[in-house]
Amino acid sequence: MSQPKISWKTIRSTVVYQSPWITLYDDEVTQPNGEPGKYSYVKGPPFVLTVAFDGERFILVEQYRYPLKQITVEVPGGGIDEGETPLNAAQREFEEETGFTAKKWTKIGSLLNPNEATIFLAEELETGQDKMNEDGIVQLLQPTRKELNEMIDRGEIMDSKTLACLFLFDRYLSRKVG
Repeated sequence: MSQPKISWKTIRSTVVYQSPWITLYDDEVTQPNGEPGKYSYVKGPPFVLTVAFDGERFILVEQYRYPLKQITVEVPGGGIDEGETPLNAAQREFEEETGFTAKKWTKIGSLLNPNEATIFLAEELETGQDKMNEDGIVQLLQPTRKELNEMIDRGEIMDSKTLACLFLFDRYLSRKVG
């Protein structure tokens, strides 16, 4: 895809806050109309997400999300440690969050959120030790495709990353079959 000519110009970029998870920027810009402006935004490090499917059931996590003050239903995922490949991070995070491992891993896509996520499909699943000690994970869910679709229809799955991952999973299956 060709990139359009960008008419925004950054005059100065200032880091307002930085942690291992986010960096908050406050930029002075020239807007497309030529007027000066200010643009604040957050960026984070790359991360991974895993759609786990055993041919019949998915593996999802219920996780307490502090900023939302509620439990969300999501695909497992997390950060990429320094020196770690996205695949190794996906395998580690998947086992940490679910206790499962997988024999077969396939990259099925990427997302910008605005930080980049690499999406993997985990198949040929094996149960391992219960390690659900990560970041407020409440429990595992193992819905069938029908149950998953019903959860989406009822608004029980609203996490945008998860919905995008499930879309990429369906696209992957349609290319594989068709």
